[in-house]
Amino acid sequence: MVVTAVTYIGWWLYGAGLELDGKAPVSCGQAIRFLHTAPPPETARNERCTKGQWQTTWYNMDFEATRDEAEAWLHTTYPDASVGRDCLEADLCSSPGIDVDGDIRFKEHGLAHVRVHGGTVD
Repeated sequence: MVVTAVTYIGWWLYGAGLELDGKAPVSCGQAIRFLHTAPPPETARNERCTKGQWQTTWYNMDFEATRDEAEAWLHTTYPDASVGRDCLEADLCSSPGIDVDGDIRFKEHGLAHVRVHGGTVD
């Protein structure tokens, strides 16, 4: 009985730590709905979606695609947002004004890493 209780408490603390760090895995469908994004391109790979929570809730969606697909995806997802190259840590970035930021970092071999993140503001 004690082992079961200790195991349960340890598992709960592990999950709480993931939430606080923003690394709790969630379905990408859930992240897409929260972030108001289009699904990643069909050829996207290494899709990863996470959630965090501490006084606010935030979601992250990461994937890789070709540079052209990634840029087209960003323009399609947020058609009214400006996409620029004046970014601190990315090659392309966008802030569509709905508490979401998207950025694209170019990689080797014509690939790009896309990261979209956003959360609630209290």
